[in-house]
Amino acid sequence: MHFFTVVVGCLLAVFSTAVMGYISMATPIGPWIAPTLVLFASVIFKLIYSNKSSGKNIVLATATGSIGGILAVACGFSFPTLYFLDKSLFNSWLASPVFFVSALAALSISAGMLGFWLADLVQVSLIEKQNLSFPIGQLVYKMISSQKQLSKAKDLFFGLGGGIMYGIFQDGFIFFKGFLPKVLTLIGKCKLLFLNIPHIRITMPMLPMLWAIGFVTGHVIAVPLAVGAIAKIIILDPINTLFFQHIQRFDFILAFCSGMVLAGAVSGFIATPKALWKTFKDKRNGKKTTKNSSGITLTKGLLVELCIVLAIIFCCLSYFKFSFISQVYLIVFSLICAYQIVVIAGKIGLAQLGRFATFVMIPAMFMFGLNFVQLVILSTFVEIVGGVAADVLFSRKVAVLSGIKIKVVRRYQLLGLVVSSIAIGIVFWLLITSLGLGSAELFAQRAQARSLLINFKCFDIYVLIIGFVFGYILKKIRISPMLVLGGLLMPIDISLGLILGGASTLLFKDKESLFPFASGMFAANSLWVLGQAAASFFK
Repeated sequence: MHFFTVVVGCLLAVFSTAVMGYISMATPIGPWIAPTLVLFASVIFKLIYSNKSSGKNIVLATATGSIGGILAVACGFSFPTLYFLDKSLFNSWLASPVFFVSALAALSISAGMLGFWLADLVQVSLIEKQNLSFPIGQLVYKMISSQKQLSKAKDLFFGLGGGIMYGIFQDGFIFFKGFLPKVLTLIGKCKLLFLNIPHIRITMPMLPMLWAIGFVTGHVIAVPLAVGAIAKIIILDPINTLFFQHIQRFDFILAFCSGMVLAGAVSGFIATPKALWKTFKDKRNGKKTTKNSSGITLTKGLLVELCIVLAIIFCCLSYFKFSFISQVYLIVFSLICAYQIVVIAGKIGLAQLGRFATFVMIPAMFMFGLNFVQLVILSTFVEIVGGVAADVLFSRKVAVLSGIKIKVVRRYQLLGLVVSSIAIGIVFWLLITSLGLGSAELFAQRAQARSLLINFKCFDIYVLIIGFVFGYILKKIRISPMLVLGGLLMPIDISLGLILGGASTLLFKDKESLFPFASGMFAANSLWVLGQAAASFFK
């Protein structure tokens, strides 16, 4: 392993963990960080090595760093659920930083190693035999081999610099005092016929990140968030006022959203077995056609690796008092679902983590009587396994395209997993203690949605049914209920920043040319917020 490449890769791993840790808890989405890492690595290595030799180092450094991004997304979507289920217990964990960091590190390394092992097992089948495209891997390879790479890197650094300057103008720096307002009010609170129009305002400190993420995702996030924000005003509030006056507004929204989450869970619970069965039939038919055509062979080395991984997992899960049978259930179904996640990711470039975590969690709730802590550990575990497996295979696709031996990139990926697992707890502890979960800056919408699913029995059945029907209709018209849920639950100023970012893509013919600039903006804003959190801790 090359020393300088190792150093750069480790720095990128910490960087991606920090950025995506914040984004996954501040917004309802988790964009792939690998393209941004490529641009950072390109500048560093192009200055040191010749064009011929820099490509390999960029691939290896990016492979090291990108695992941190998906690890942070998996933890950010699920782990904060415990706060919304049992605040006193979660706060007691926060009060012991060593325990908090150690618990997240143990969970990340144990689940991550299982995902890593699965990637080792299926890499020949998916990358070489089936030749899945792995779109993010293709994108990363094209960026590395592109002649316009440095030009895009410059745009990234312009965005990075712009984000930092915005932070300075907002919060000040050393002797310079910031002058930008914290909140910009567009429309004051008012009443229009039977509709209650809330304050329409923009949270200025988060605006660069929200705009950048909305810009990159475009209408995919803008439309459902707008639907959610509007539905809250013209559907939820009137129904609450006219028919459920005995229920407080906040409790009504939670019950309605729980019905939506339940609709999504039922839909996913029905669709997931079908997808798993289809994959099983495809694998079975492939074996009938050609002997060992699947490319999956459980070698002695993989068996030894599996034994080590299982020992680590059993130690981790036993600490959280999982029974032996529930541990076996979790491991087996995590592998089954993770395989389906990587197959989907290999075809369309999206890692659908939440659906499969729910598929594993719901039966476990009834079969094993798991408590809140165990349910959160279980869902986070499933998401980490699937996410790490997908990210590892993305990077190995890049290695194959670049002519780099997989055993070489594998060592760097393992290093990235270890570094990210250590960093994740520190990042989360700093962010949560400084900004507070459930606040506008750290709303953790995905985690709140999962807590609603777990607690759905506590809400009014009729409101649940109305929310269920609304979620079902959204599914039918192909609008993401989970993102609409963000528009319903999140403060409207957060949704508005993302919507404005998505709407602004209409102003540009070639919006993809501005993606590096937008990536720099959301990275800078995320790091600025994390820096502010660290600074407030050390004061």
